[in-house]
Amino acid sequence: MSMDSKVPDHRGRRTFTLSSFPKSLAVVPGQPFATGFIMAAGALLAVGLAMVVVSMSSVLMSITLALFLALGMTPAVNALKGRGMPHGWSVLTVIVAFVLLTIGIAALVVPAIVRQFTEFLASIPQEIDAIQASQWYTELSESMGFNATEQLLAAFETYFTAENLLALSGGVLHVGMGIVNGISSAFLVIVLTLYFVSTLDPMKLAVARLVPAYRREKFSTTLNSIVFAVGKAVAGAVTLSAINAAVVLVIFLLLGSQVAVLFALMAFLITLIPMIGSVLFLIIGTLGALLISPSAALVFLIAYFIYVQLEAYQVTPRIMGKAVNVPGVLVIIAAMTGAALMGLFGALLAIPITASILIIVREIVIPKRDAQTEPPS
Repeated sequence: MSMDSKVPDHRGRRTFTLSSFPKSLAVVPGQPFATGFIMAAGALLAVGLAMVVVSMSSVLMSITLALFLALGMTPAVNALKGRGMPHGWSVLTVIVAFVLLTIGIAALVVPAIVRQFTEFLASIPQEIDAIQASQWYTELSESMGFNATEQLLAAFETYFTAENLLALSGGVLHVGMGIVNGISSAFLVIVLTLYFVSTLDPMKLAVARLVPAYRREKFSTTLNSIVFAVGKAVAGAVTLSAINAAVVLVIFLLLGSQVAVLFALMAFLITLIPMIGSVLFLIIGTLGALLISPSAALVFLIAYFIYVQLEAYQVTPRIMGKAVNVPGVLVIIAAMTGAALMGLFGALLAIPITASILIIVREIVIPKRDAQTEPPS
């Protein structure tokens, strides 16, 4: 046996020391206490930031909504600039038009909604009496074998006790606070929207300056494409919802409804949800028209269904154009995912966010993959 060979121990195994292990296999850091403290502090900081984000969710949603509304106004600004108007005057014109439109809608819609909602609440007893006196309700009660009215009254008497009335009064207070918070949030969104519209170009330049110079041109091109697509999507969605609300208003006025403006506002908000919003309001509007009469519900169902088909195959392609080229299946998946994560707000942002992701994939990810003609070494 040579002198430089390692001598095995009495069990025939080599002896090892800590110095014989590679440094890459060391599992204990040089300063375990300091390392553990830093890791724990980092975890606490992450939890704290998550709690801050959750507590500021309403503010962040208002900022995001204002940004998307501002992007939705960029097509109007670009259209005015294309007609020879300077950029500053284009922005000012759009801002003034937005303010006047907001004030006009509030002045016309809010009093009408309050009046019609009050009339709707006052007409509920008469509507219930009319339904009870109708032939189809009598036949339904006879076929079911019990009086539905008596069952409902018994349920109301059981529920509306003194304790439940106190709980309801607290709920009314919460509703009032929610209305106040909603008004303040709407004012914040309007102010932020005006600010974002007036400073959109400087904001894009500031974001581009954060990218290295050799990537700045490509980044600016992609950013402009995203801004254009998102603006087109938001403006198109608002336009389609406005047309939808106008159609609903006309139908309900022709049917003699006393709450036509209220249903038009509901149609505007619900049809902002891509793909499925019109189908949802088809059900809601039919149930609302049923309060007028069964024949009115049938007329609304047929008329609105015809409009939904026209909207899908004629109106939407002309308004959206080819700027927002998002497959329908992705729109449905994005709307369902957004609704599951953030409710109605997430569903409204489904198309803009999906369009932005598709632009990034088409202009950045796919060209990089096409440029890789050889496997990595």
